[in-house]
Amino acid sequence: EWYLPFQTFRMRLVELVDELLDSMEADTRLAFTLDGQVATIDDYLEIRPEGRPRIERLIAEGRLVIGPWQILMDEFLVSGETIIRNLEIGWHAAESFGGAMPIGYLPDMFGHIAQMPQILRRAGIDHAVVWRGVPTAIDRHAFDWGSPDGSVVRAEYLVGGYGNGAYLLDIPERLADKVTRYVAASKAFYGDRSVLAMYGTDHAVPSPRLAQIIEDANGARTDIEIRIETLPEYLRASDAAVAAAVADAGSGAAADVDAQADSGATLDTAPVPTWTGELRSAARANLLMNVISARMDIKVAAARAERMLERYAEPLAALHGTTWPDRLLELAWRRVVDNSAHDSICGCSLDAVVDQVLTRFAEAEQIGRGVLAAAIRPLAATAPRGSVVIVNPSPHERTDVVELELDVPATWTSVALELADGRRVPTQLIDRLETVLRRVQLTGRDAPEFFARRLHGRELFGDSLDGHTLERDGTGVQLVLRMNDPAARADFDVDAFLDTIAAEAVADPDAEWGLTLVRGDRRRVRARVPAPALGAAIVRPVEVAEAASASAASASASAAASASTSASVAASASAAASASAAASASAAEPAVSVGERSITNGLIEVRVAPDGTLEIDGGGVHLTGVGRMVDGGDYGDTYNYGAPINDRLIERPLTVKLRQGERGPIQGDLSVVTNYEWPVGLSPDGSRRSDVTTSVDVTTTIQLRAGEPFARISVTFTNVARDHRVRWHLPLPAPTDHSSAEGQFAVVDRGLTLEAGHGEVPTPTLPAHGFVHAAGATVLLDHMTEYELVGGQELALTVLRSTGMISRNDNPFREDPAGPEIAVPGAQMIGPWQFSFALLPHAGSWQAAGVLAAAEAYHLPFVTTPGLAEALPADLSAATPPAHAMSSGLRIDGQGVVLSALRRRGEWLEVRLVAETDRPTVAALTGLRIGEAHDVDLLGRAGAGIIPESDGSLRIQMAPWEIRTIRLRRGDPLPD
Repeated sequence: EWYLPFQTFRMRLVELVDELLDSMEADTRLAFTLDGQVATIDDYLEIRPEGRPRIERLIAEGRLVIGPWQILMDEFLVSGETIIRNLEIGWHAAESFGGAMPIGYLPDMFGHIAQMPQILRRAGIDHAVVWRGVPTAIDRHAFDWGSPDGSVVRAEYLVGGYGNGAYLLDIPERLADKVTRYVAASKAFYGDRSVLAMYGTDHAVPSPRLAQIIEDANGARTDIEIRIETLPEYLRASDAAVAAAVADAGSGAAADVDAQADSGATLDTAPVPTWTGELRSAARANLLMNVISARMDIKVAAARAERMLERYAEPLAALHGTTWPDRLLELAWRRVVDNSAHDSICGCSLDAVVDQVLTRFAEAEQIGRGVLAAAIRPLAATAPRGSVVIVNPSPHERTDVVELELDVPATWTSVALELADGRRVPTQLIDRLETVLRRVQLTGRDAPEFFARRLHGRELFGDSLDGHTLERDGTGVQLVLRMNDPAARADFDVDAFLDTIAAEAVADPDAEWGLTLVRGDRRRVRARVPAPALGAAIVRPVEVAEAASASAASASASAAASASTSASVAASASAAASASAAASASAAEPAVSVGERSITNGLIEVRVAPDGTLEIDGGGVHLTGVGRMVDGGDYGDTYNYGAPINDRLIERPLTVKLRQGERGPIQGDLSVVTNYEWPVGLSPDGSRRSDVTTSVDVTTTIQLRAGEPFARISVTFTNVARDHRVRWHLPLPAPTDHSSAEGQFAVVDRGLTLEAGHGEVPTPTLPAHGFVHAAGATVLLDHMTEYELVGGQELALTVLRSTGMISRNDNPFREDPAGPEIAVPGAQMIGPWQFSFALLPHAGSWQAAGVLAAAEAYHLPFVTTPGLAEALPADLSAATPPAHAMSSGLRIDGQGVVLSALRRRGEWLEVRLVAETDRPTVAALTGLRIGEAHDVDLLGRAGAGIIPESDGSLRIQMAPWEIRTIRLRRGDPLPD
């Protein structure tokens, strides 16, 4: 899918593969590399299922090669885990057809991530084939490409692109002459070695006469031989030629490569160049860097779906669920992987395609939420009604702010949450909800039919009927229905209720009936609650006396963090004793306080300047002018931003208004509403912005929570302008020459410029996945975000980019068209928009500031679910099994150790860890008694065993930036 929808393109694909199979069966000289993605076969066989034996036969002959990917993805716009699942699905699918191509074929990605060599090596692949992003430092077709951990693959550079030989056969009778010119043009990269010409390009059908045309060309000359080969055949021959050249050069020349180079060694004997890290040069091919900010709704949807599967659904189902939902998760991951195709995830496609992409992400997220709900249901089943189960998705203990809706008596002055050991955490009241849900007037004769039509089991108007009282007074019958009662009996008899209604109606059919549907006093509250690693805590509401409530309001939420985090509710303590415990919390941390123009939580303070920008103090850093909004024109397209020749930047608001929200003590927010006049679009020739403007209110909300060292920020507005770019600026406390951005299993340092040289203006707009750091500030990101380190002085985050073309032929920032010039009105992103992130000010490096832990806290809010059990015994020690056993999870400790995946693989748990650190580290796995463990590669093949410690824990030595996958099996349970 791209400039046509998937189903339309598939019809062309089916025709192409039909012709290909016919040609290959008719001429055994033909060979074909099927684009490195198994999706082509899946899409073909869904229409031609009878074609599978033909494909398998050609694969068995070695003439047709497939895989290793499921789909050719964009590497920067998806998570590292999505890349691994893509490879895993594609490899195993290719094996089911007869074998996967053992080459990391990456022909058209818009640059390559730093950890791709390690991903390939950990799947047993030692070759890559790349095009875009290769820098000028690589001066020949083969080079060694390394990851930060030291993994290296031999990379083949596709000089001129993945279709560099596509048009050699346009005039078949001149093929021999055209090949001579092609070889001469390639000599700088290949020397005297065999030259790789890729005969193929987008949606092109190979000539059925290919083999005969080549045989005729070879017969016309003897100095050059043309061979039809698959990529594996070519790379095997290329490696053999290199090895032979080195051997012929002699051991002395091989040992002294510098001397060899100085003496004018040829490409055949000179050392292979090396490159470590990401490939993001625009020197020889357009990088198309601004797909990062095209159709940002896709990037938001991708992050939601990936995070739901990677960090909620799979880990919690693996640890706490009953039956492993293998097929559901496969369906969800298939949708995510399908969407990782670069034309899909990049947003450089037809609007109809974008609609389908967003639908797939929505489906994946929906499946993930369903798996999550099922996974935590067993936890809820062991918690009593009226309590709340709070689930922590992180592999270490955390305290987080949760929002709960609680049924409490109306007479309670204030509410606290009681933890398992009787300690209490204070709450912040958000709202007291209406107790009367509905009133209905009817006559007695109508009552039976009313309930017959409206009552479905115990459901009435969307709520649960849990009890009733019926009284006669002077005006008739007053029927009060109790709804959603947490203390209701599970065996409430609906038939008995209906019999009562019928009897009363017969007794006086003309009586006036007044029906009142009520529920108990319900309050929405916030609280900071601790929970164990990948486990659960149970809390229940308790009354706090008025005098104690005032003290508890400013009491430390950290007192709660030291409380027991077992997932049981202790026997009830007296209200007075509990109030005293809350009031005497001495380790108080400052509460959130909101003023007219400022907000603070003791760790960070934000003040609003008269121009609407922010002044921020925190972590030993002072920031000013934060949040300046800059709106400029964009005459580019979905691939490249392009500034108009006469641009006009709008960066000063006309008016500034402030609005207070919640005022603490646990959470507070302050909103800044700035009004701008944005040009509605561009002049027809794109040279300048329109003189016609439109009024836009931009609301920037700053939210602080107790105990968090960062400010949560959201920017919302309704976009009514076209062809423009909106950026949020963060002036830095000191100039810097580099930024550090978390991407796929790595944190990459980048400079201020981008290497250029291929007719593309090298705008240094860069991708960041989890966070971006520069000199005194780290921005924690909700989703893949485009940023620029402007002049080393400030960070600029792209909040929104609006454009109307897939590719614009006269894009001022790119000479070559990147695709067809087709209008895509949806890419203008007209309508409501929200862009959210968090700002962590700090001195020193991102490592020293604990950014990984802050990102974990920001990205992964706790999950809550109401308790479902009837009751727990007053003496919890008598509970069988122990009530706290449900909270057990897997704890992972280690400096820089990040959890990427946790899932079941048969009777094993599979854990994938990443060491996001430049120093060796140790990952400690505790919480479960581990009986057996071993390494596996990314395709599930078993490696060396790992011996657990005597206490059932696991200690794993990890190298810097290492990706490690371990399977473990539980041993005997830990003692209570």
